[in-house]
Amino acid sequence: MTTTVLERTEEYTIERADALGVPIFTYNEYLTGERLREVARRWEAIIEATGVERYVVNTEAFMAHEEEDKQWLGETWLPNLIDHGVRAGAGVYADSAISSLDMGRIESTLNAIDPDFEYRTFGSEADALEWIAEQ
Repeated sequence: MTTTVLERTEEYTIERADALGVPIFTYNEYLTGERLREVARRWEAIIEATGVERYVVNTEAFMAHEEEDKQWLGETWLPNLIDHGVRAGAGVYADSAISSLDMGRIESTLNAIDPDFEYRTFGSEADALEWIAEQ
């Protein structure tokens, strides 16, 4: 699937999957704490400005999220996305058992937030995009 790069920094890349119009947010390095929140807010602004209902976030640069970051993402960031009309999200995790387990817990937590929102995690961006295309 072809993509267009919308923004690239050392810390993250924002692309658009051209055929789907879906943003792909990729961490290029591990972020935590306030810097993670700043980047996530930037991504939220993109979602709000474009009015998309679906997104993909690639966290292959992470082995696992800090507990405080997971809490903030679930209690603040995702509810904001849902308020902006987002109904589906897909996550891509690093190729490790730790990452898979971490993302599995995140998936369960995020799916419990709103019955009209669905989040799934995948071991590859191609699989995530395939699933998000069906949503």
